[in-house]
Amino acid sequence: MSSPAALDPRRARLALWGLAGAAFTDALGATMILPILPLFLRHGGASYTEVGLTTAAFWGAGLVVGYPMGRLSDRLGRRRLLVGSELLYAAATAAFALTPSPIGFILLRAVQGAASGSANVLALSLVADIVVPERRGRAYGLLTGANMAGTIAGPMIGAVLFSISVALTFLVSAAAAVLVSGIIVATVPAGKVALSHVREPSRPRALWRQRGLLGILLSSMAVGVLIGMYDTLWSLLMHSRHASNFEIGLSFTIFALPFTVGSWPAGWLADRLDNRRLIRAGMVFAGAFAATYPFVPSPVWLIALGAFEGVFTVVGMPARQAMLSRLVPAEQMGRAQGMYSSFQVGASALAAIGAGALFGVAAPLPFVGTAVVMVGTALVLLPLWRGVEGHPRTPREPERSAVGA
Repeated sequence: MSSPAALDPRRARLALWGLAGAAFTDALGATMILPILPLFLRHGGASYTEVGLTTAAFWGAGLVVGYPMGRLSDRLGRRRLLVGSELLYAAATAAFALTPSPIGFILLRAVQGAASGSANVLALSLVADIVVPERRGRAYGLLTGANMAGTIAGPMIGAVLFSISVALTFLVSAAAAVLVSGIIVATVPAGKVALSHVREPSRPRALWRQRGLLGILLSSMAVGVLIGMYDTLWSLLMHSRHASNFEIGLSFTIFALPFTVGSWPAGWLADRLDNRRLIRAGMVFAGAFAATYPFVPSPVWLIALGAFEGVFTVVGMPARQAMLSRLVPAEQMGRAQGMYSSFQVGASALAAIGAGALFGVAAPLPFVGTAVVMVGTALVLLPLWRGVEGHPRTPREPERSAVGA
């Protein structure tokens, strides 16, 4: 296995800002189609269950590729795999404009999911390659903020494009993914990279029995349930409240605003406060809002509550990634991120399937069930993380255990 090339701090900063620009552009393109996709599928003849299956195909494909791609990137480097993933996503997105059947929707969404899942694992691993541990909370906060900034503009652009042409919406989204690949090529060094002052790789240690990492994986699974449910049902819930396409797009934009503004401060907190508490707090608040939404009759109030949810839940996002990156040795970061992604997208796939079916029975069921998962997982983390270091100012070596990843 070749040693990573030393990366000076100035080059590392360029790479980090390149990743932030890529995250913005990627979210801009992806969210152009996300709010209108369930409606597009329904107009294309898909049932509520098939809408759930299409969403599940996206997350299921990400589940399959996340860990193998992360492990491969530990050996080969991240950049070329990341570029290839973005180009594959672009091709699948453009093909949606030519697909007339629910089966075709499911297959193309699966390809999108595989490409998106790979890209997410690779980008998050790259942050740990180029940012020192004590500043990773802010780095992950920067990426989260950039991603959510793209989410502000994307849904509104998508709503406008959708009113002009369905095909145009998908083609512009595909073009954004091509642009992402260009940003990565221009800013991220080729091959395996690392900061020049990071210590030499240590002997790989077990991942599966580290209680700290296990808790992060459980929290990612709970968040995956939340994401899968919202991706499947939010537009349908808004539509059931007689929201217009503009209001549906606006709801995504308003939800993203506090995340955009608050992500860097949340990362700053993750570099200073106990990450365990930040993660649990974000999960409890997210569960409380999920349980409230199906009982709100007005789309205007749904949009307003979405903004408040972002304010209260943003603290957990950079904290999860920062804590994971500090627990895992650099040479195992790709596979750890792959495990994180696998837990999250696997839960999202199952949630998407169940959410569509439950929504057809009674609208509150999937929302309340998701709230139980979020709050229940936060309670489980209390004993699981007892004695696990969560404070970034006093990092310690990952736990030494005997089961290989």
